[in-house]
Amino acid sequence: MQHIRIDTHDAQAIDLSDLKRKLALVAAGMDARFVRAGTTLATAIETIDRIIHSIEGVTGALDESVAGIAVSSLTDVAGQLEALPAVQAERDQDMARIGAASRVLRDHVMDMREALRVLHIYGMNIKIAASGEAAFVGFVNDMGQRLATGEEHLEGFLAKLKELSGSVGSVQQTGRLLAAEATKILPAVPRRLVHDAGALNAHLGDVAAMARQVADIARTVQGRVATMLGALQVGDSTRQRLEHVVSALQLLDTSLLDVPDVSAQVEVRAVIHHLLAALLETSAADFDRDTALLVASLKALQPDTAALLDLIDNDAGRGGRPFLIQIEHAVGEVAVITVQLQEADQRSASMLCLITDTVNELTRRLALLQRVQFDVQDIATNTRLLCRRHGDLGKAVSVVAQEVDIYAHSLGNAMRGIGRPIAELAETNDALAAKRAEAGDGDMGGKLAQALLVIREGCQRTDMAVREGGDDARQLIELLAIAGDEIGAELQLGATMRQAAIVLSTTSPVNALSDAATMALGMLLPQIGALYTMAQERDAHAANVPTSFAVVSAVVEEDEDDDGLF
Repeated sequence: MQHIRIDTHDAQAIDLSDLKRKLALVAAGMDARFVRAGTTLATAIETIDRIIHSIEGVTGALDESVAGIAVSSLTDVAGQLEALPAVQAERDQDMARIGAASRVLRDHVMDMREALRVLHIYGMNIKIAASGEAAFVGFVNDMGQRLATGEEHLEGFLAKLKELSGSVGSVQQTGRLLAAEATKILPAVPRRLVHDAGALNAHLGDVAAMARQVADIARTVQGRVATMLGALQVGDSTRQRLEHVVSALQLLDTSLLDVPDVSAQVEVRAVIHHLLAALLETSAADFDRDTALLVASLKALQPDTAALLDLIDNDAGRGGRPFLIQIEHAVGEVAVITVQLQEADQRSASMLCLITDTVNELTRRLALLQRVQFDVQDIATNTRLLCRRHGDLGKAVSVVAQEVDIYAHSLGNAMRGIGRPIAELAETNDALAAKRAEAGDGDMGGKLAQALLVIREGCQRTDMAVREGGDDARQLIELLAIAGDEIGAELQLGATMRQAAIVLSTTSPVNALSDAATMALGMLLPQIGALYTMAQERDAHAANVPTSFAVVSAVVEEDEDDDGLF
């Protein structure tokens, strides 16, 4: 920055009006110089606000309430994968029980079917043995209707058992595919998921600690910069003090117009120049001290700002992305098995409904078949009773009726055998329902997808926060350096004030004042004292006026306003 210089090589030849003009120019430009530095520091405070906001966004993206869900999901899925062989083994056992019960049921149904077929044959034999006797034909026709009804129920039995067996086979086939895929990823993938979940959990703690460190440093820097921003009033206070010197010189010129004695004018000028030189010297000293303190304070922030940038830069690339890559890879590996597991779960759920329907259907049809069996036995008994009234014809029919009774009992035995496997199906169904309820949410694919979504969003927000935070931290360092340079460049203003003081102090001192000079100073010094707004000015005034004017100076010091900050 270009500063006004006051040449002191030939101080006596300097035009005091020129000195006033130069000091007035320095004062006029003082605010502008420090306003720029103030604007820079204010921008720095705003930049720190952005850094704090960005870094706090990191913890918001991966805090325990959000990313903790992802950690929990990964751990749950890993546990499900680890338990998959045992779960599948239990499922195979359950399907085996259902299959065994279905086969037993089918065997009994086939026995019943055979019994009904034989009963149909014996019905025809009764008709033959009875030679068309109407009473016997009526019994046979009635039995045929009952047998037809029984065959209809048996077909329903077989259709339901076929559907159940097909469903068991489907579940077993899905289980075999699932087991084959499981061997490809177990135990490595679930163990890696557990490791990744643990690493992600540890990373959350690191991120939170980093964010706290960054926020603490940023707030410390922000507080110090805010203090410096207030301390920039040194520019305003120095401007006022320069203006007071310029005003004092103007008052001096006006006062000398009323002093006709040239010797008295010289005496008055000597006293005032000596006072103003002292005022400029103290102003220069205060200015040098305060601006140097500001520059030093800005430089003292360098370790903090460097640490701030290091913390942010060190976190770059660690915002969870390595975990995202690893977990995406693991999810890709379990993608097939999750689909198959979901299908197996869906088939198992369908099995529950099917077994329930089957048990209900078979129980209903069994009751109807038992009715058929009772009816056939009643027909066989009535037929034997009828045979007693028909002599030799009745004897022939009685032999066939006896066989009908035997096969009716065989039909009843088969029906009683059906009850146990139906109960077995019901028990297995209850066990499957209880296991499913205990397992809870088995959607591994959904859990992994949700975990990926949470981590991916967290990574994106963290990457953005770190990138923006790093940019802002670098901008902050640059802003503080600019402010330091701007304030440091103003240190030359102290030299300018000292040069002016040297010029004024070249006036020869006066040992004794004339009455005319004393009278003029008695009016002028209070006017100059009234200009002061700071304690430093009043102190310098009191120390650099003749002793006879000390009382006047003391009165001036009663001014209650003091704008000084230092």
